[in-house]
Amino acid sequence: MTILPCLLCGDDLNERRDKHQKPYFVCNPCGVQLFVRRPQGAENLRRLIETLQGRDLPMRAHARTLFVISAILQELNGLEHELEKLERSIGFFSTPSEENTRAQELLKKRMQTLLDDLERIAEGR
Repeated sequence: MTILPCLLCGDDLNERRDKHQKPYFVCNPCGVQLFVRRPQGAENLRRLIETLQGRDLPMRAHARTLFVISAILQELNGLEHELEKLERSIGFFSTPSEENTRAQELLKKRMQTLLDDLERIAEGR
């Protein structure tokens, strides 16, 4: 049985076969589906599997890194939305409360920490 790592989370994707015996893969946690429908795709899959045999650990390491990057980007997106909400809550002619200002500072600090994490990942540290 062929097993590939999920591109998003690194979980094992077990090869399945459709009613026409064409291969496909499904990641239950992520919902990622990979279908191979053309002869060239089947050939590329065969070559990929041959290449991956004996190289499982490096591939998993890359998949985990991609997963970490994706999680950081999702958190950054959520923090940006929270910051926008705080900024919208301040009236045009009013000054932000001390609590609002503190919350904005904390959000910006967390965003900078996440950006620093991305920098470290990009530099391979």
